[in-house]
Amino acid sequence: MKKRFVIGILVLFVLAAFVACGEASTTKCTDEPGNSCIWAGIGVAGLNDDALDKTETRFYWPIDVEFAPDGTPWILDWNNHLIRKVNPDGTVETIVGDFVGDGPDDVADERLEPGLPGKTIRLNHPSDMVFGSDGYIYIAAWHNHKLRRLDPETGLVKLIAGSTPGYGGDDASLEDTHFNQPKSLAFDAEGNMYVLDQRNQRVRMITSSGEVSTVVGTGEAGFSGDGGSPSRALLNFEAGPNPNPSGALAMDSNGVLYIADGLNYRIRRVDFDRNVIETVAGTGTNGFSGDGGLALRAQISGVSDLEFGPDGRLYLADTANNCVRAIDLETGLISMVWDGKGEGPGLKGRPRFLNKPWGIAFDNSGHLYIADTFNSRILRITLAS
Repeated sequence: MKKRFVIGILVLFVLAAFVACGEASTTKCTDEPGNSCIWAGIGVAGLNDDALDKTETRFYWPIDVEFAPDGTPWILDWNNHLIRKVNPDGTVETIVGDFVGDGPDDVADERLEPGLPGKTIRLNHPSDMVFGSDGYIYIAAWHNHKLRRLDPETGLVKLIAGSTPGYGGDDASLEDTHFNQPKSLAFDAEGNMYVLDQRNQRVRMITSSGEVSTVVGTGEAGFSGDGGSPSRALLNFEAGPNPNPSGALAMDSNGVLYIADGLNYRIRRVDFDRNVIETVAGTGTNGFSGDGGLALRAQISGVSDLEFGPDGRLYLADTANNCVRAIDLETGLISMVWDGKGEGPGLKGRPRFLNKPWGIAFDNSGHLYIADTFNSRILRITLAS
C-alpha cells in the first residue's frame, strides 16, 4: 500500500510539472486586453543556475515582485532565501543571498557603510521589499527579524535595524530596535517607513531621521479600536511558534495607511491626520463572499499583499481564497480580478491552478503581476480596459 501511495504521489508530481510546463510554453504574454500568461518560472519548485531566461528559471515559492523606477523587475524567492533581478535580456540574476537561510549572529560588519556584497548575506525568508525615494531597496528579512537596505547599483547590503527577535527600540536609536518577524513595508511621501511587526502585533514607523515609534496597535492580539485612535487599536496577525507570514501594508498618495489585518479578516484604513482607524473591507469572518457588493459585507481570507493599481483601486492578494480582488474606495465595492479558474471577467487564455498567490505588483505599463507562490511561478495580466 505504501509503495503504491508513493508511486501515485510521484505520478501526480510529474503530471503537475507537465501541465505547468505546457501552459508556460503555449501561453504567450501580449498587450491584448484580458491576456494572461506565465511570465516567469516553470511551475515546479526548485533552484537552478542564474543566467537562464526567466521562463526557464526555477523558483521556490516566490512571494513578491517589485519594479524599480526604471522598470527592472525584482523577485523575492522566498524558500530559496534569495532576492533576484530580471535583466533586460530576460535572464535572472541573484543579487542577495547565498542559498542558505539564517543571517550571521555578528551583525557589526553589516552596519558599516557602504555595506557588504549581497551574495555574502544570508537571508532567512525575505517577505517584502520596497523602493525608497532614495533609490535603495528596503527589505523585510522576516525570519532574520531585520530590515536591510540594498543598493541596486552596487549590490551592497547594509543592516539598518533589528537583531535578535523581540520588541524594543521605540523612542530609541535604530541600533537598539528589535522586531519579531517584520512582514511588510511601506513609505509615505516624507520618507517615513512603516513596518508591519507581525508577532509584536504592531505597525511601527521609522522616520527619515531614524526615530522609531509604534503608530498602530498595542502589542495585544485581538480586534478593537475602529473609530478611535490607531495607537489604541488591536491587530491580529499569526503569532504561533512557526507562523506563516501574515498581513500587509499599502500607503496611498495622501499618506493614508491600509493594513491587511490578517486573522481579523479585514482591511483597515489609518488616517493619521484624523487619528482614526476604521475597517474598509471584511466582516471579520474567515471565508469568501461578496463580489459585486460592498466590501464591508465581503469575506476575505489571508490577504497577504496590498497594491494600488493604475486605476486607483486597492488590489488584494486574497491568498487563502486563491484569487486577486480589488476595492473601489470611492464606491466601497469589491470585485474579482482573477480567480485562477478561467471564470473571471474579461480575461483570456488564463493559466489555471492558482495556488496561494502571496504577492501582487504593477509594472510601469500597468500590467498586473501575481506571485503564484505555491505554483512557483509569476503570472502577468493585461487588465481589460
